[in-house]
Amino acid sequence: MEARIMISSLTACQRTAAITLIALLGFALFAIPAPAQEPPQVDVEQARTLHAEARQDQDWDAALEQAESLAFAAYTDYVETLQEIVRLQCLKGDKEAAYEALDELLEARYWNFRALRQDPELALITGEDRYRQAVRAAWSKQYIDMLERESRQAMQHPDRILADLAFRPGEVVADVGAGSGYFTIPIARAVGEAGKVLALDIRQEMLDFIAGRLGAEGLDNVQLGLVEATDPGLPAHGVDTIFMVDVFHYIKDRQAYAQKLKDGLAPGGRLVVIDFRYDPEAEREFAPPPQQQVARADLDADMAAAGFQVRESFDYLPEQYFVVYEVR
Repeated sequence: MEARIMISSLTACQRTAAITLIALLGFALFAIPAPAQEPPQVDVEQARTLHAEARQDQDWDAALEQAESLAFAAYTDYVETLQEIVRLQCLKGDKEAAYEALDELLEARYWNFRALRQDPELALITGEDRYRQAVRAAWSKQYIDMLERESRQAMQHPDRILADLAFRPGEVVADVGAGSGYFTIPIARAVGEAGKVLALDIRQEMLDFIAGRLGAEGLDNVQLGLVEATDPGLPAHGVDTIFMVDVFHYIKDRQAYAQKLKDGLAPGGRLVVIDFRYDPEAEREFAPPPQQQVARADLDADMAAAGFQVRESFDYLPEQYFVVYEVR
């Protein structure tokens, strides 16, 4: 009432200015953001102790509460805590919450899928197709990201490899273990419309990814093929170059596999093998474990037993050997 009397005593111009000022002040008050709430502080050591005690008592709700507080704190063992939350949800019998926690764990780029499959506390979900599909999809995405990483350029020297191999227009090339198509695409460009690339892999997810790349690149000279781990699936004597990068260390019976490669080569054809050197002492981020690495001398012996000989080799790759074989 008092404010209205004061305004009414002003001139029309003054009243307009006063009302505008009051409106602006009111807007400013509403526009001032409320102070941000500080996230609750978590005593990590105490939470870990309470979590361990609750787990020992099989009080899954209390253990889960502490694990979630640790995850919220995003402390050092964040991914391990997410894995623990999946376990606790399974132990509680809450399947949907377990899958939600599993999705969060996989989005955090968890790699040890074998540990997940073998964890007895995840028995609630590990036997289900939904679980297997989630893990397989996550593995494929992360594997593709690894194959397509920017740092691979410096380690792999793809342009120099392609220049040394000098693929000819019209050539038929089998990219065995094509993966993400890292080499499939440039080889397809090199052999041209008259040529053909067989992109072969044991995982359909890899072939699906390559198919998407082919559509984006407008390439129609690549044939995708899903093959078995023990058989490259090559047409008899139908391939000019067999190209294999980081594949042989996965093969268990190398001599038998090499024989199948030999049967797929056209007369005068070549087999190109690029794989990690055997070096159990080296710390290499993406190399296979030492027990899986194949020494160059062992590979040469296996190839010789299958009827191959070395045509040429190159030693400029920092972590891999690069050998071209031919049939004796």
